[in-house]
Formats: sequence, C-alpha cells, structure tokens
Amino acid sequence: MVSNATLGEGGPIRRVATKARSAVVHLICERTVPLLAVMFCIGIAVTLWHLSHLSSSLVESGALHGTSLYSQSLTELRAFYNFEVIERVRPHGGAATHDYVRKNEAAPIPATSTIEFGKRISAKGTGMQVRLYSDFPFAFRKESGPKDDFERAALRELRTRPDKPFSRFEDFQGRPSLRYTTAVRLDAGCVHCHNTHPESPKTDWKVGDVGGVQEIIQPLQDIIAQTRSGLRATFALLLAMGFLGLGGLAVVIRRMRRNSVELEKRVAERAYAEARLAALRDINVAITSTLDQHSVLSILMEKIDVVLPNIAVQVWLLNKQSGELERAACRNLDAEDWKQRKLRDTPALVKAAMTGKTPVIVLNVQTDPRTLDPAFYCRQGLISYLGVPLVIKEEVLGVIVFLTREEHHFIKEEVDFFSALAGQAALAIHNSQIYAGEAQLAVNLARSNKELEQFAYVASHDLQEPLRMITGYTNLLSKRYKGKLDDDADEFIGFAVDGANRMRVLINDLLTYARVGTQGKIFAPTDCELILDQALLGLQAVIQESAARVTHDPLPTVMGDDVQLGQLLQNLIGNALKYRNGNAPAVHIGCQRRESDWLLSIRDNGIGIDPRFAEKIFVIFQRLHNREQYPGTGVGLAVCKRIVERHNGKIWVESAPGTGSTFYFTVPA
Repeated sequence: MVSNATLGEGGPIRRVATKARSAVVHLICERTVPLLAVMFCIGIAVTLWHLSHLSSSLVESGALHGTSLYSQSLTELRAFYNFEVIERVRPHGGAATHDYVRKNEAAPIPATSTIEFGKRISAKGTGMQVRLYSDFPFAFRKESGPKDDFERAALRELRTRPDKPFSRFEDFQGRPSLRYTTAVRLDAGCVHCHNTHPESPKTDWKVGDVGGVQEIIQPLQDIIAQTRSGLRATFALLLAMGFLGLGGLAVVIRRMRRNSVELEKRVAERAYAEARLAALRDINVAITSTLDQHSVLSILMEKIDVVLPNIAVQVWLLNKQSGELERAACRNLDAEDWKQRKLRDTPALVKAAMTGKTPVIVLNVQTDPRTLDPAFYCRQGLISYLGVPLVIKEEVLGVIVFLTREEHHFIKEEVDFFSALAGQAALAIHNSQIYAGEAQLAVNLARSNKELEQFAYVASHDLQEPLRMITGYTNLLSKRYKGKLDDDADEFIGFAVDGANRMRVLINDLLTYARVGTQGKIFAPTDCELILDQALLGLQAVIQESAARVTHDPLPTVMGDDVQLGQLLQNLIGNALKYRNGNAPAVHIGCQRRESDWLLSIRDNGIGIDPRFAEKIFVIFQRLHNREQYPGTGVGLAVCKRIVERHNGKIWVESAPGTGSTFYFTVPA
C-alpha cells in the first residue's frame, strides 16, 4: 500500500477511542479468567433472581385462577341447588332447613349445603377450606361470624364493591395460603326467608344485598415446594451450561489471541482510511478556495504532495476550443521534460481513461505496449501507472495520472481514494473554467458597451455641426422661396426641414442615452415630489393641448440621481400622453414601499401594448407603431431602462391592447 508518513495524528476523540479499545482488548486477552468468573456469577445471580420472581408470580397467578374457578363453581352449584332442588320439592311438602339431619323428609338449605360440601372437600386431605360467614349470622350458626381481620376486611370491601373478588396471600394456620372471597348476594327467596325467620338477626333485607361472604382458603405449600424443586433443577442446568460456555470461551480466547495482530493491523488500516478522508476534506477546502484555474492546479499539486509525498502526478485537460488534450500541471517529475517532449498523438492510456470514464491501471508503464513514450518514464524512474478521468456531470474534463517509482499493485481502496480526489479536482476545475468564461464574457460585454457609448457620444457630437448647417439652410430656403417655386420644390424643401428636425431629435436622444451610460453613480437623497413637478413643467404644453389629467400618490424620498430620475419620469409620462386612445389622457403615478426599495408605477388609459412585445420596447431603436401617427426615435424607453438599471432597479410593463399600460420600476429606499 502507498505509504503516508505525513498524515499526522488523529484528534483527541480518536486517541481516547484508541486507548479505550486497547484497554478492552488487553482486559479480554490478559485477564480472561477473572473477567469470565465475575460475568458468570453475575449472570447466574441475575438469572436465579429472575426465575424466582417469575415462579412466584406464576404460583400466585395460577392459584388465583384456579381458586377463582372453584369459587365460581361453588356459587353456580348453590344457585343450581336452590332453583333445581329446593324450589322443586317445596311445593310438594318438602322442607328445607339447616337442621335437616334431625328431620325426616327435609333437605339442607343452600348455605348449609355449601358449608357441608366444603367440609367434605377439606376431609379429602387437599387442605382447601370453604367458609360462609356474615355480619348477621343466625343464632343457630354463631360460628358463622367473622373470626379475624381478613374476614372483617373482606366484609367491608365486598359490601362496597360486591362485584369484585377480594383476596390476599398470607400465612393461615402456619401455612402460606391464598384467601379468596366473593360476595353472597340475596335473591327474592333468600330475602323472604331472612326477613320472616323467627331467629333472623336482621329483618330488613332487600334483593341484591350482600348477606355474607364465601371464602375459599387454598394452601400453597405443595405448589411452592414443587416450584423450588424445579428451580434447583434449573440451577443445576444453568451451572452445566455455564461450564460448557466457559469451555467454549476458552477456545474463542485462544482464537482471539491469535488474531490480535490482525486486529491491530485492521485498526491501523482504518486509522489510515480516516486520515485519507481528512486529507480529501483538506484538499477540497483548499482547491475550492479560488476560482482561478492556475491557482486551483497549483494548490491541488501541493496538497497531493503533502498527502502522498512519493507519488508523481500529471494533469491532462481538454481544450474545448481545439478539442485536444493539453498538459496542464505536474508534480514530482521534471516538468520541462514532460511538457516539452514531442508527442505524435495523445497517449493511449490517457485516451482509454477518457473514453471509458473509468480508471486505467498499468503495473509497469515502461514495458506496456500502449505507452507512447516509454523512454520518458525510464528517464524519470516511473513504473506503476493509475490514470483517473476528471468527470463532472457526465462530461470528461481530462485525466489525472498517479505514478509510483516502484512496482505497485493499486488495490480497490486506493483506487476509490484517488477517484474521490479526482472528483474533487474535476469540480474545482469545472468551476474555474466557468468562472474564466464568465469573466471573459463580462470583459467583452463591458468593452462592447464602452465602445457603443463612445460611438454614440462621438457620433452625436460630430453630427451636430453639419446638422445645424443643414437645418439653418433648409429653414432659410423654406422661408425665402416658399410660394416662389413650384409645388414639388416646396414639398421637397418641406421634406428636408422635417428630416433635419427628426435627425436633431435622434441625435439628442443618442446623446441622452450615451450620457446615462457615462455618468457616475453618485446617489443622494432625492425628493420624488420635486422631480415630478419639474417633469410635469416640461410637459406642460402637451398636457394642456391634450387636456390630460395627471394624478399621483404621495411620493417618497429615494436614493438616486435627481437629473436621471427626472428624465425617467418625463419619458414615461410623455409616452402615456403620446399614445392616447382618442380620449383625454389620464395618468396616475402610484407608489408602494417594499422591504429595501420603492415600487413606482405609471398607469395610463392609452392604446396599450401587446404582451408579446413587453420586452422589445425597452431595446434601443425598437418601435411598434407607425412613425407618422406616433413620431419618435425608439430611444426613450431604452433610456428609461438604463436609468433604472444604474439605480440597481428593474423596469417592466403590464398591458394589453386597448386597455392602457402600467409601467413599473424600482428605486432604492
């Protein structure tokens, strides 16, 4: 790989990251056993805690679910017994009593049947108990009152929220248990019995009242014991898996130690890649700091020499006028030998990079058959060759060539780096070429404008003297000989007088046009109200002759040349009066403040302008109407445009035939 001894050290963040990475690698490679032991213990402890917590949650949720189903079954059984047994035998003389054992042909009441059923379940050895108790037990069932705090709390809660079960996990009779209670609500039959029974402690029961509580006590010690047994098995399994994992990690550690050298090499390569990216950034900032092509190439060569000190560089650029490739710049080789050597054709390797728009790589340029001048490369000691096209927007500007003085295999990463560098160079060269073209165009345009102004000014002055002679003699002929010659002679003399007058107007307009272009741009605060008054004074005769009505908004003070702005208003208002539409002209000067300038408008009710010619009318000598009907030279609006542009403003027109016109222009505030 191409050496890069001068890329420099990384920034502080990169140094900290490198140190942290080295510390982690050292810890893994040199302190593996303690690290793994700590990690293993932490993992086992966290896993056991999680499993214990999970098993407790599962035990509680399972117990709640099972006990809830059992409670619902008891409730449904009691309801079934009441409606399907008691209510069916009672009409046939059967009796339902709590003392059914001592009476023949008697059945237990529903509450008694539930209590007896619970005793039988408990007698099976499951440990589950069923209790029915109330705040108002019958005298024959004194044991059915609340016996502890839980039962009293259950009565309070279920009277408040009878539709929601009340439960608690706690030790009961020395064993962890779930105590689950539901409300026993009285139906119509129960209310009648409780309110009419002679031993009833309460006789104002209503349907839906909570008469008591059904409690199921579910011992949990067997379930907990089974869960703990499973946890012990899981712990043993985790230990076995941990030891297997430690063995696997030992194998991995040996592999990591073997690969540590390779890892360091990759880190170095990454640091080198980051340094190359930084170099690309620095080169890009440097070569885009100027728009002069010679400076761009000089800076590019200097930066490449800093980044790649052992690389020789050639830059070939396409001459767009001749279509030929030219040698533009080089570095780290004899520039005179490279530029002065005679070549019968463009080098084939350079052509290949341009036509293919892809890099061209040659291991030994001295022996490659495509090399046009191998003797030059032998003299310079250049061997390996990489030519990268300078491409911007699918256009090839040239080729940049990189050469080494020892045989070198350019790898993909290097080709990508040089291609990125070529892309930056192509952009900078493209911008410099655009700038050079625009600068030359601006120079040519300025020269043309200057020559046009000088021509108009000189020609106008040089024409003034002969024109005065022509005008004087034609006027003299018209006065002295009018009526003394034949009609044709009088007509010819009239043509001469009119032509001389038109010539005088044209020359004066040209002088005005040239004067606007040559006067300085020294602006001062100018009162537009005063300028308008002077312009209207100059148009007073036309206004009176046409019975025109001129109105205006309050006008501001602007930064400008009062003479030129007066000429601007006089030309625009004069046009509005000249191109009238048969009626008395009406002109309004409007004004509107914008962010940094004033927008003024001249609106008239004249003949209007076809929108297709809205730009044409501002070009000098351009006319849209017959000279006899609307006399003029076609210079007035061109003068207006020039005045506005010298004030850094814009002028345009909005109009349509027969609807009048509105001219807009902007001036600095």
